[in-house]
Amino acid sequence: MTAKIVRHWRVLVFVTLGIVAFLLRIYGLNWDQGNGFHPDERQILFRVMELHWPSSFAEFLDVQRSPLNPHFFAYGSFPLYVLASVGFVLDHLSPGAGTFSNLALVGRVLSALLDSGTVILTGWLALLVTREIVPGRGAAWDVALLAAAFVAFTPLQLQLSHFYTVDTMLLFLVLLTIIACVGLVEARRLEGWAILLGVSYGLAMATKFSAAPLAVPILVALALRWYRRRDWAEALVFAMLIFALAGVACIVAQPYALLDSANFIAQVSEQGSMARGALDFPYVRQFAGTIPYLYQLSNMVLWGLGLTVGVLSCLALLWLCVRMVQRKTGTWTIVLVWVLVYGLITGSFYVKFMRYMLPVYPFLALMGATALIAIGHWLGKARLKWRSRLQLTGTIGYGALVVVALLGVVFQGLALLSVYSQPNTRIQASRWMYQHLKPGSVLTYEQWDDPLPVALGRQTPSQFVQYTYQTKDGNYAQGLDLYGEDTPEKARQLATILSSVQVVTMATDRLDLSIPRLPDRYPMTIHYYDLLFSGKLGFHLAARFEVRPQLLGITLDDSHADESYSVFDHPRVRIFVRDEPYPYTAEQLYQKLVEGVSFQHS
Repeated sequence: MTAKIVRHWRVLVFVTLGIVAFLLRIYGLNWDQGNGFHPDERQILFRVMELHWPSSFAEFLDVQRSPLNPHFFAYGSFPLYVLASVGFVLDHLSPGAGTFSNLALVGRVLSALLDSGTVILTGWLALLVTREIVPGRGAAWDVALLAAAFVAFTPLQLQLSHFYTVDTMLLFLVLLTIIACVGLVEARRLEGWAILLGVSYGLAMATKFSAAPLAVPILVALALRWYRRRDWAEALVFAMLIFALAGVACIVAQPYALLDSANFIAQVSEQGSMARGALDFPYVRQFAGTIPYLYQLSNMVLWGLGLTVGVLSCLALLWLCVRMVQRKTGTWTIVLVWVLVYGLITGSFYVKFMRYMLPVYPFLALMGATALIAIGHWLGKARLKWRSRLQLTGTIGYGALVVVALLGVVFQGLALLSVYSQPNTRIQASRWMYQHLKPGSVLTYEQWDDPLPVALGRQTPSQFVQYTYQTKDGNYAQGLDLYGEDTPEKARQLATILSSVQVVTMATDRLDLSIPRLPDRYPMTIHYYDLLFSGKLGFHLAARFEVRPQLLGITLDDSHADESYSVFDHPRVRIFVRDEPYPYTAEQLYQKLVEGVSFQHS
């Protein structure tokens, strides 16, 4: 009777963790007040709003005319179709519900639900694999609860749940695939696990092509199954079944990968080239000079997982790798292979956005939890041989280790959530601009970043003027082209714009932190920033808005984390206002900008 009560108590705690995880993930969900500050989310929403059901099968097959073809394969189509389907239902239940801002909130709720499901799946995986390391069902539940708690408060997962990008959906499907791999090894009947495995792998591929390496743990699972049963026929039949189901699921969830294959291959190839650094897009120049593996690892440990769980998980990974070499990991081998294969592939990329490593986060948290419970299990056996003082010391030390690991991730997770407790910095900056700038003021901003201000209620950007100029190819443009190659012509254009505007807005640190990484390429632009920040261009810093993760009076300065950790939901915003009377002509500004600068592209 007591054992049943304990078991049900643990189930109740497990479910509670899932609920708490969801509540944390929907906190401050409308953090951008409908302005669509996340560019990837914005792109997805634009594509979703264009999707419609074809009027005929012939139209469905016509890749140029079909309203179901997203013509966008940087991500998979499955997340687009899921959100479009939900939006379609809501719009029919309540006409007008399918607006851009409403659809963004719906997508974010879906993202929060999926990531909360990841908490549950991590616990489920712990129950399946823990006995390979720590014997006993009680120990398995301890690992499941601790791992679920770690994942519930993991900072990066909390953050990504506030965006409808593909990351949380991909992670959910990756976990489901690995769980099915583990279940496949020991199940008496394979049909159910094989179907789950094939479908989840196919949907993961239809969510993002980076799920392709899941084929490796699937093959490892089949090899482990064969090793235990020595049944070649079974292994081959189910291998064909799994990959066939995966192919069918992928095509059903992303039909235009096949029907519009030329476009699909071109876009996926472009994304692969970008990730390897073969394509020079401005928004990836921030990674110039960064060290593969070390860059991702430092961001993961310090910010993504949180310091305590990050350090613990890395140590646990090394420990489990040693056990794998010793052939003592059993089905844990599947988990380890996924983390190592995916980590080695993704860690080698030139492009190192923090979210790229998300598919290994819960597995690392699970490793950390397993290591902690394993230490407790070892101490439990060792206490029988210890004196009372050593027993007490060991118990206190172990308890402190568990508390520090758990409180550490809880602190960093809640600290990150604090950025959603106040208006986004771009909202704050816009409010300041409406209050302090004269209507009709001429503004400019940095290209590849958002112009300010944004609309707030009845106040709209139309009361100001965004400076417009003609480019050398005859087109009209706005904003400072700071990512363009440094040339005397660029310097002269910059000088002309600065002499003509009253306000320069910097909505994020995106450019002024990435451009200095390329001093040979951008000597003049770096010089421009030096002059601007020192007030030598006739502009002064009139307002600055900055929000950092903080809790209990402790602020975490994440300004040196990967750009993507802050640039979407809590960037630093600065507004530079021209001195009056303005002391420089365009020619004088040009001379200042080119002084001491050697142009490579002149």
